[in-house]
Amino acid sequence: MKPGKLSSVLVAITMLAGCATSMSERASRVQIISADDAKQYQFVANLTGSSTLTGVARHTGYQNALNEVLDKAATAGAQYIVLDPNSAPSYWTTSEVVRATAYKNK
Repeated sequence: MKPGKLSSVLVAITMLAGCATSMSERASRVQIISADDAKQYQFVANLTGSSTLTGVARHTGYQNALNEVLDKAATAGAQYIVLDPNSAPSYWTTSEVVRATAYKNK
């Protein structure tokens, strides 16, 4: 790869990495659990998070969407979420979407 192209690629990667959102402190207290484990908790809400970072940045986009869901769960008073099994990073999409169900202790 030519030096000019390499530096362009490095700049693009650095810019994409800078687009990642960090998890809030309250979101960090929400745990991801299985659907079986959720049976012992009280339903709070169905939640959705999204990010426009896709393609080569899909994992960052997915993490941003997940952070949004965790933050929404914490705001709603939930301590746990169960991720929709169809929520996963996707290369060919216009946005990364994470769906989850939030729960709290009974």
